[in-house]
Amino acid sequence: MSASVPRLLVVGGNGFLGSAICRLAVGKGWDVSSMSSSGKPYATPAGHTPAWAPRVKWHAASAFSPDSYSTLIGESTAVVHTLGILLEDVGYKQSVKSGDVFGLVKSFASSLSGGDGNPLKSEEERKRGYEGMNKDSALTVLDTLISTTPPTSTQTRPFVYISAADAFRPVVPRRYIETKRQAEIEIMRKCDEHPEAGVRPTFIRPGLMYHPHIRPLTTLPAFLVDLSAKLSTASGLPNPFASKSPLHGALESLRTYPLHVDHVAAAVLKCIEEGRGGVVEVPEMRDWAGLGSKKKAEVGLQGQ
Repeated sequence: MSASVPRLLVVGGNGFLGSAICRLAVGKGWDVSSMSSSGKPYATPAGHTPAWAPRVKWHAASAFSPDSYSTLIGESTAVVHTLGILLEDVGYKQSVKSGDVFGLVKSFASSLSGGDGNPLKSEEERKRGYEGMNKDSALTVLDTLISTTPPTSTQTRPFVYISAADAFRPVVPRRYIETKRQAEIEIMRKCDEHPEAGVRPTFIRPGLMYHPHIRPLTTLPAFLVDLSAKLSTASGLPNPFASKSPLHGALESLRTYPLHVDHVAAAVLKCIEEGRGGVVEVPEMRDWAGLGSKKKAEVGLQGQ
């Protein structure tokens, strides 16, 4: 990054992770903008506006309509894409926010019973589904960034995509993680094909994210997943399932530590500050948060 103040654009900045990124960024003195369909500033579950919120520029724009944010993205030196859905049932996010356990269970059941969905979806249905929210929206934003002229010819512009660890199956339909991985592949391809744009892609892959106050419904699942991950690590048992196995996602759910949403947000800013590209997994984010050391690869270390 240059010595000047970073100008950060957070796509979905009034959401769960997006708001945490905005809050930490303005705390660093960055120039922060958010774009979302509503354009409304972030508010707590109780409806309060936190003290940091007025320091963010809140914009109403659709990720699928480049004309609504092309100027905004052209003025940014870094872009973070946080849009995405875990379930295609539109009511699950509200259930999580309100702590409605029964509503959340209903949403999971609805998504699982829906299978892989209707391949003949309308354009609007696609935008609201896994393909639209997890993949197409990010690629449209990236295309818009690539089409703009960098502030300086030598400046590298980070594009951070919030992906996910493969740790939600079979509770969540496989299309969730498939669309995340498809987005990663397409983002990398587009950046490689347009080196003149100076865009550096970074893929953040958290598992379960929690916050005891903002998302109290996530606290108990986070505790249980954390406990299972510790037991799995302590056992030292190797993964007996191939990555393509239907059981792989279930096993990884038990082995992947949950992360506080602030730790994920801090990892995003660290990657931007330090010029880190590529994939960032849960062990690295835990290391950066001071929660434990990553296991060193044993291959080639025998006898040393």
